[in-house]
Amino acid sequence: MQPQLDIETLIAGYTQTPTSFKCHYCQQTFPLSAGVTAIQDHLTEVHGGAQQALITQAANNKLTGRQQELLTAFASGASDKVVADALELSPSTVRHQKFTFREKAKQAALYLAQYEAVFGRDDPTNTYLTLPSKVSRDDRMVITEAEYQRYVNQYATTATGQFRLKLLPKGQKKLVGLMHRIIEEFEFNRHYTHQEIDQKLQAIYPDFSLLRRELVDYGFLDRTNDGRDYWRIF
Repeated sequence: MQPQLDIETLIAGYTQTPTSFKCHYCQQTFPLSAGVTAIQDHLTEVHGGAQQALITQAANNKLTGRQQELLTAFASGASDKVVADALELSPSTVRHQKFTFREKAKQAALYLAQYEAVFGRDDPTNTYLTLPSKVSRDDRMVITEAEYQRYVNQYATTATGQFRLKLLPKGQKKLVGLMHRIIEEFEFNRHYTHQEIDQKLQAIYPDFSLLRRELVDYGFLDRTNDGRDYWRIF
């Protein structure tokens, strides 16, 4: 289950969690200490900007290729004639497409109002963690942000300035929640040797080999077949 994001969050292109900013399109995260400009720069450099990514890369995007081209052209602020010439369409076709987009937006707004009238609005404090694709998608593995924060507070500490686990829970759901926090100690776009991985994990928990195996098995880390090279994928 994924959180229902509001329009402003979808347009921004990222979600703010208790510990980081997370990109909607590649799941890369940046610590809150990096500031919002870090995730905004990432969206620009990697995804062509939040607006372009929303048009062309959003999950469950139902736009056709031609519709994506039109919205991208409209976003530039170009006149209907310029858009028509660039896409080899007639100005009347471009105007009709604008009308069609407006009508679809009205229909979507009505549907959302109908949905909220029946089911109510989602509690913004009851959002869910995004999890790697290897994690089971059944209801037993749904983790709310509140549950996640509770697991971290219960099983981990940063009293010494270093994130450490006080103990490792037996339940799979709690374990996955803690893996979500542990992976924040690793950087994207960086490769780690087997020794570097073990050194970092040993600082978190004595049974570092177990942590390493779980991070790989649940899809937070990937590695080469010989186990010499590791990198963060979630």
